Amino acid sequence: MEYGDLRSCATPAFAPALASVPPGVASLYGAAAPFGSPEFARRDAADIAPPSLRCPEAPIPGWRDAGSLWPCQRFSIRVPQRWNGRVVVAGCPGQRTEFASDVLFADALLARGYAYAAGNKGNGDGAALLEPGASLRVDGVRLPRFALPGGRSVAFWQHAPEHVMERWPHELVALLDRANEALSRVHGRPAELAYAVGLSNGGYQVRRAIEQSARFDGALTWNAVLWTREHNPLDSLVEAIAAFESRDMQRAVDAGFPPDLESASGAATLYQKNAAAYWYVTLWLHATLLDPSTSIAYGDVRDPEPAESWCARIGSWRSSPAVAARIQGFANTGAVECKTIDVASAYDHLIPPNVHFAPYCRLVEAAGRSTRYRARLLPYAQHVDAWSEDPEYPQLRPGHGAVMEAWDELVDWVEGRG
Repeated sequence: MEYGDLRSCATPAFAPALASVPPGVASLYGAAAPFGSPEFARRDAADIAPPSLRCPEAPIPGWRDAGSLWPCQRFSIRVPQRWNGRVVVAGCPGQRTEFASDVLFADALLARGYAYAAGNKGNGDGAALLEPGASLRVDGVRLPRFALPGGRSVAFWQHAPEHVMERWPHELVALLDRANEALSRVHGRPAELAYAVGLSNGGYQVRRAIEQSARFDGALTWNAVLWTREHNPLDSLVEAIAAFESRDMQRAVDAGFPPDLESASGAATLYQKNAAAYWYVTLWLHATLLDPSTSIAYGDVRDPEPAESWCARIGSWRSSPAVAARIQGFANTGAVECKTIDVASAYDHLIPPNVHFAPYCRLVEAAGRSTRYRARLLPYAQHVDAWSEDPEYPQLRPGHGAVMEAWDELVDWVEGRG
């Protein structure tokens, strides 16, 4: 373990998932932020944080540890010198890394004395930007490429062999064990209380972990993805894309999406912005991950061509009983084993509350766990707060402040103060 400043702005270089970067393969952030660089970690965290949120001014002294639980998995553990006896394990949002929630969560929690652990769900460096003709290979297998305008493409580690979603919740529990080992080395004892926190698919990761394990005392999720046969991103994004392509936006509202908003300049709408940045690529990524006709991760095929063939026509993809059966293998149950506060953004146009938040509330009630569960809906917040401070959409508001208030509420609830 190394002693130093634990703030996100002080993140050191780290081991990238690629031992050597092939020609034409690069970080999504360009030459100024290559894989493994401190700038890459900072960009990964800044992408989803409100621009107004800044790194704490004062250094946070303590110890850092890093390692890997399995190939392409990477974790970071930070132990403050002034430790409060608690540990937080963070779920990893989207196709990001163990540094993704550093600005949102780690800085504030470390400054308050919490130890902090996070992993990358086994998804390497998340994604790679490929020049025309280049490819990303993991375990000797070429991964599918999602075509971008201009001939470039992007590939995701999640498509690699054995990168299945069922192992995500196990990562959180394993990280809790590693964090307690680090705490015992530094402070002579494990944590008195363990918390989990997560955004987006990191929120799903937390939900699923606390449904399967009683190791955590409290959990906070934010815009968590719901994965069940009936409610999941696949079916909802198919409807969103169909609405977008048919220019029938009411169809998206009928499918549970929040209303659209036009930008101040009139140049775009939130539906257009989400379609360009999220809808197509997110549907393609998860559909081809889970569909037995295209999935390298689950071992159904070894050829990336079936997945790549869906790039130009992903809007016509439809789920099947085989996909539904696969989802059932890692589906949420609502049977939370610890006190949980679930927060959702009312203007989340990627993970709409009507599809991912309200149904989960019902799952918790059906599982008989309502006394362990509180739900909060944040008005005019987006899926990620980086979008909630866009001056083109002055109606929107960041959710981070309310999320940290929910954190305080959770801690008081768990520790008998509220």
